[in-house]
Amino acid sequence: MPNLFALNTPADGRRPAARAGTGHAAKAGGTLHIERRQLSACAAIEADWAALAARAIEPNPFYEPSFALPAAQHLVSFRNVGVLLVRQGRPGGTGRLLGFIPLQPSRRLFGSDVLTGWNDARLGSAAPLIDRDELVPVLEAVLGMRGSWGSTTSSGLLLQGIDRDGDLAQAILRQAPAMGWGASLGAGTMPPSPPAEGGPDLSALRHGLSRHGELALVDSASRQELRDIVEMLLALEASGPRARAGAATLQDIRETAFLRAMTRNLARSRQCRASLLTLDGQPIAGAILLGRGRRRWLYASAQDERFASFAPLAQLLAQLRRRSHLHELFGEIAGQHAVTDRLALAELRLRPGARGSLAPDRPGALSRARRAAAAG
Repeated sequence: MPNLFALNTPADGRRPAARAGTGHAAKAGGTLHIERRQLSACAAIEADWAALAARAIEPNPFYEPSFALPAAQHLVSFRNVGVLLVRQGRPGGTGRLLGFIPLQPSRRLFGSDVLTGWNDARLGSAAPLIDRDELVPVLEAVLGMRGSWGSTTSSGLLLQGIDRDGDLAQAILRQAPAMGWGASLGAGTMPPSPPAEGGPDLSALRHGLSRHGELALVDSASRQELRDIVEMLLALEASGPRARAGAATLQDIRETAFLRAMTRNLARSRQCRASLLTLDGQPIAGAILLGRGRRRWLYASAQDERFASFAPLAQLLAQLRRRSHLHELFGEIAGQHAVTDRLALAELRLRPGARGSLAPDRPGALSRARRAAAAG
């Protein structure tokens, strides 16, 4: 059974009036409640969850049902993840879902009631899903909830793996002073400097590679094509150095099952794209991109090491970026070609009832970023 945390948020002086950025506050009917359940049990609210993801202040494909539910089913590290569900209406009802906040499993019987957001190496972003028009009421609800070991309120919220310049972090920093919250934002992992000029140009490398055969970009225009391309990418990775190191996806049954299910699910909402660069019909580089619109994440990639000197993966990503008019493509690849961007991921700390410094934390207080998706 779901674990309900009773919380009433009266529409009185404690709750701010509706303003820009909190336009639905008046619609909440004066009451929010928080339910806590396992991530794996959230399949029952998949429709509400997906609707919230579409109107979140900061979209995050890694917390969409299509990604998170296969992760909870197949991956051991996601097995005990709990989620705070913030709804309007009464406990046990089916009111509008306003917040979806995954939390780190706690193994402490006594100690601080700081709620810590879930983060994992597979996540390109760990920003929780919060209705863009209900940020303040949702955070008030979470900060005012009864602590998990009996204290009157939580001692704060720590969100890891947050885009330092993203809409969520910046909105919280703007709202914190007026609400009397203490907020601080870590310095973040700074993107690396671009490689020094003078390296081989991608167009020259492409010309050199074309001398070995006919080059073609193969894209996933249908679900069947996506499944086929994913399998060819897995095989390409399994033929390279990652396999020799025992780290290829196909060498882990759970990772393979998760990747197959996740890519199929996200493809239904057009949030997964799988592509290959082929030479005379044979794959020499492959990539899986997640997300929608002009912002995408490079989740997995591989290249044929026999042609590594021609940077086939960088060539593939550069083509995808141009053809899709991507504003941002996040990820890391081997080599000197800066064809991807990197997020400055940081820790965001929020404390109730105290006006804290909004200055960045020391650089050492950084979130654990997801492992880079690199060439095999």
